[in-house]
Amino acid sequence: MNWLKVGAVVIGGIVVFFVLNSVVHLVVGLLTAIAFVAIVAGGGYVAYKIAGARRRRQVKSSPEERRVPREPESRSIVVPPAPPKPAQHDVEDELARLKREMGG
Repeated sequence: MNWLKVGAVVIGGIVVFFVLNSVVHLVVGLLTAIAFVAIVAGGGYVAYKIAGARRRRQVKSSPEERRVPREPESRSIVVPPAPPKPAQHDVEDELARLKREMGG
């Protein structure tokens, strides 16, 4: 009877080992497939974004739209007045003032 119990435990262990092995194999396979799909989808998304950015950078206009409109010749150019120049100080007067203030 004892040998029967030992045999049942051994057979049960083998069955549990194979069941767990199958479950682990299934989980690893699913994770691998999910990772593969994510990498392919990410690569496709990046390629789509790069292609879209190239299309947006291209100028799609006709030569008429790119032409700069000319102003009529009758208009004169208005030049703003120049800012007033600061008064020029006499260098010797400034040096004399600094010497007086510093006690020299």
